[in-house]
Amino acid sequence: MAYTEFSDAVLGFNGEAVLYCQGISDAVARGYATDYARLLAHRARGIEAQQPRIPTGLFEPNRNLIRSTLDRMYEKYFRGA
Repeated sequence: MAYTEFSDAVLGFNGEAVLYCQGISDAVARGYATDYARLLAHRARGIEAQQPRIPTGLFEPNRNLIRSTLDRMYEKYFRGA
């Protein structure tokens, strides 16, 4: 992936992820989603990052939905990167 394509992918992912995270009404879930999106952005840049801690009060179905949604966004922008 060329630098400009990569930059466009980062901007696209970040923009879409921010809108998704801001749309989450529960503060605990929103914080987890933001942390997970940050992890994926670091991964795209080749930076190792730890999985975010699972906060108290975030139930597994919500966590799985957040992760699957953000993982799909990541694949959309960084497929094959």
